[in-house]
Amino acid sequence: MAFRIRPGESVSQGLRRVAKKELSSARTELRQASPPHVDAIHEARKKIKKVRAVMDLIAADDGRGLTGCRKRVRKVNRMLSGLRDADAMLAILAKLRSKAPHAFDEHTFARLRRRLSSHKRTLMKNAQQNAAWKSVDRELGKLRKKAKQWRPTHRQFGALAAGIKVSYRRGRKALARARKRQGAADFHEWRKHIKALWYQLRLAQRFGPGIGKDLRALHQAEAWLGDDHNVVVLCAELSKDASLCDVAHLRRAADRYQCELRRKAIASAAGIYRTRPAIYVRRIKRAWSAWHRRDRVRHTPTQRAAA
Repeated sequence: MAFRIRPGESVSQGLRRVAKKELSSARTELRQASPPHVDAIHEARKKIKKVRAVMDLIAADDGRGLTGCRKRVRKVNRMLSGLRDADAMLAILAKLRSKAPHAFDEHTFARLRRRLSSHKRTLMKNAQQNAAWKSVDRELGKLRKKAKQWRPTHRQFGALAAGIKVSYRRGRKALARARKRQGAADFHEWRKHIKALWYQLRLAQRFGPGIGKDLRALHQAEAWLGDDHNVVVLCAELSKDASLCDVAHLRRAADRYQCELRRKAIASAAGIYRTRPAIYVRRIKRAWSAWHRRDRVRHTPTQRAAA
C-alpha cells in the first residue's frame, strides 16, 4: 500500500495507519535474516524516516501521543545509520572512481574496497554481539504501540498544513545558507528538510498533478545530495589512514564530483523554494480541496442510485 492518505479516510486515522504499517514493515524487513541483509537495513531506515515525517506533522500541529517517541526513533536510527553508511561508502567509492578514474589506480581501488568491506564486517559483527537487532525490534514494537495514540489537533488538511509549512520554511532557509556558505554540513541540512517535505507531500500525492511535479524534483535533488553526503563520509573514513591512498588527490576528485552533485540538486529543487511558505501551503491546500470536490461529484451518482 502506498504511503498516502486514502480517499474518504480522515487524516488523523491515515497518519496513524501509515505509521503503524511502516513500523511493522521495518520489523519484518529486519527479521528476515540474522543478521539482517544490508538491503533490509536500508529499507528499514527508509520506513523509519517516513514515520519521523508523520511525527513531525503531528508535532507541528500541536498534536498528542508523541511523548518519548522521538527518543526511540533517534535510538533506532543511530543503530542502523552506521551500518548503512558502511555500505554506502562502498557504493559511492565505485561512483567516484567512474567519475574520476585518475584518482586511484586498480591496486589502490582494490585496497580501499578491502578496507571498507572489513569496516562493514566489523560493524555487523559488533551489532550481532551486542544484541542490537533485538533492541531495534523491541524499540520498533514499542513505537508501533505508541502510534495508536497519535492525534493531530486539527482535522483534514489542517492536520498537514503546519508541518508542511515548517518543512518548507526550513528547507528554504537551508537552501539559502547552502548557497551562501557552500559547506557540506549546510547541504546535508538542506537535504534533511527536502526529505521531510518529500515524505509529507507524498501523503497528499493523489491530490493534484502539481504535487507530483514537486515530488519528482525533490526526490531527484535528495538523491544527488545523498551522494554528496556519502562522499563526505567516505573521505572522512579514508582520511583516518593516510597510507591507504593519496588523500589530497582523492579530495580534489571528490570536490569536483560534489560541485557537480550540488549544482544539479539546486537546479532541480531551487524553483520549488522561490515562494513564501504560506503561499506554498495555500497551493497545496487548493489542490487538496479541488480533489475532494471532484471526489464528491464522482461518488454522488453512485450513492443516489444505491438509495
